[in-house]
Amino acid sequence: MSKPLYAVAIFLSAFLLLFVQPMMGRTLLPFFGGSVSVWGAGLAFFTSTLFFGYLYVYGISRLPFARQVRIHGVFLGVAAAFVLAALAAGAVVRPSFDWAFGATGVPSVRVLLALAGTIGIPYLLLASTGPLLQHWYAHEVKKEPYHLYALSNLGSLLALGAYPFLVEPAFGLGAQRVAWSVLFLCCAGLLGLVARAFWRVMRAEAPAPAAADSPGVAPAEPIAWVRRLAWLVLAALPAAMLVATTARLTQAITPVPFMWVLPLALYLLSFVLAFRGRGKGALLPLLVLVCAVASFLLPAGDFRDIPAQFAANLGLLFFGAWWCHAVLYRRRPGATSSPVFYLWLSLGGAVGTVLTSVGAPLIFPDPFEFFVVAAALVVVAIVGFPLMTYLRDEYLPHALTAKILLVALVLAGVWHERAVTAPTGVYVDRNFYGTVRIVERDGMRQLYHGTTMHGGQFLDEERAGWPTAYYVAESGAARAISQARAEADGPARVGILGLGMGGLAAYCEPEDTFAFYEIDPDMEGVARRYFGFMDACEGADVRLGDGRLVLERELQEGGSAGYDVMVMDAFNDDAVPVHVLTKEALALYRAHLRGPRSFIAVHTSNRYLAIAPVVLRAAEELGLAARVVENRVLPGSETGGVPSQYVVLAEDPAAFDTPAFADLPATAVTAARKAWTDDYANVLSAVRMR
Repeated sequence: MSKPLYAVAIFLSAFLLLFVQPMMGRTLLPFFGGSVSVWGAGLAFFTSTLFFGYLYVYGISRLPFARQVRIHGVFLGVAAAFVLAALAAGAVVRPSFDWAFGATGVPSVRVLLALAGTIGIPYLLLASTGPLLQHWYAHEVKKEPYHLYALSNLGSLLALGAYPFLVEPAFGLGAQRVAWSVLFLCCAGLLGLVARAFWRVMRAEAPAPAAADSPGVAPAEPIAWVRRLAWLVLAALPAAMLVATTARLTQAITPVPFMWVLPLALYLLSFVLAFRGRGKGALLPLLVLVCAVASFLLPAGDFRDIPAQFAANLGLLFFGAWWCHAVLYRRRPGATSSPVFYLWLSLGGAVGTVLTSVGAPLIFPDPFEFFVVAAALVVVAIVGFPLMTYLRDEYLPHALTAKILLVALVLAGVWHERAVTAPTGVYVDRNFYGTVRIVERDGMRQLYHGTTMHGGQFLDEERAGWPTAYYVAESGAARAISQARAEADGPARVGILGLGMGGLAAYCEPEDTFAFYEIDPDMEGVARRYFGFMDACEGADVRLGDGRLVLERELQEGGSAGYDVMVMDAFNDDAVPVHVLTKEALALYRAHLRGPRSFIAVHTSNRYLAIAPVVLRAAEELGLAARVVENRVLPGSETGGVPSQYVVLAEDPAAFDTPAFADLPATAVTAARKAWTDDYANVLSAVRMR
């Protein structure tokens, strides 16, 4: 009966281990503006905690079995009590962590602190479950436990697929937390049964004194440091490639929703295949080389080649990870030495993830770490190619020379790639919130966030003050500001979530107030230094922090701001900060309006998501009148405008029976079936690939 217990416990713990990752990411996103970098920083936490879990297992595995069971029983009780207390208090793995979110401080560090303060203890327990139970299994069953590692990754893979496609569309965040907590408590009970069964078997196999004094690990072979370092490198490269590929796909190529899911799924699948003994021979290293060449030759940013870029980049990740993990499996130690093996494997994963998610943005102004890690993968594939299997002895020296030449060619390719693809422009910078680039073309200075253009300004003095891009006179934001100004008895008050280049300040007049809410502390300097809209508006004010959180604090401390217009334009690239589109968010914006004829203008232009139906449904439930404003101006027009879509809301339907909205064409946009709330959001239902 113990074998099924081991399998079920390992599978369930791995399922919960990965299920909690997107759930906590969804919880943290509101505090960081929806930035995809939250996922990278979260991966750094999860892999680092995994290492500490494996370190804990390595430590207690050197103790007598009786002490192992007692220590882990205490740890199990503490983690279960933590989750049970949170469940009873209604916090459910989310006690208050407001202390981790200030307007200052390194965002990635704040993500790590928030995760450590919320799920650190239960996650550490889950992280230690797989290697500890495999260690016990090896001693109890007297067989290699490594196939159970494939089973654990299969559980993680199932959780990864279930969350965005089954769980999130059907259940709110609160229900997800309750379900995870209940399953965790069930898993804790199951682990208790496994520990009890293990101790009974070990005690029955030997006299009590011998069983009590027997160490948990007695390696049959000394493990050299060179071998340990090889484990570390072979584990670090796939982890680094996972983060680098995700960053490249979502920042350098195109920010497709849920794109983080596919790289992680392929990464987990590589573990499943490798630890089932698949991946021998020369095919995998050859596929790594082919995908690397394709990745180097296909330039990012060319939308015609996006499918080919995705295939090449994901293929390189998958085959490179599979190859490294297959070599890891072939170099595994004996069953009783599994704790030290998993310790170095987890350390490699943590090192690779931290270097690419935290270190790379400090070094490269664009996701160039992809090519650096890709080159390292190719070098490993070349060096590890099994020449002895396919060549006669007399040809080996020539083959080794060819390997050296290939490695030199790879390094030269990386050098050339950097020279060709290095981002150029008036200004290029990268931080936690993405890559910002300013270029000058066609008589305009334009602001890019990732691959998305976020506005521009004419370079000639005559047109320098014209509103452009998504903010021209025909846009929804401009119409709302124009009508609100016509009805105001005095200066206009406008609140704007998202600064960008400050383009809406082009509508600012003397004594007006234009308050910009911006989460990226670097953007105000960019807007004032490279664009003139902010300096031309004396009443322009930038308030740092997530727009919704700052608005909530202002409402509590000083009451309504009394804005004539509120514009929601808080998008980094095409990533969607879900928390600023919920029904509660729209209610907050309405609370900050001056009166029933004031407007909320939500910018819904997006290449991949149909946001307008979501806003329309929330507006219906709040009793707000709505108009969809589509500006179909052709790019390159004399006004500098680009196509845009806004949903404009007001309490009084008569606010739209005005000159500013009189010429609106009919639109075919219908409301979504269900509104997004702080507890529920179904991003998958809004995906529209174009």
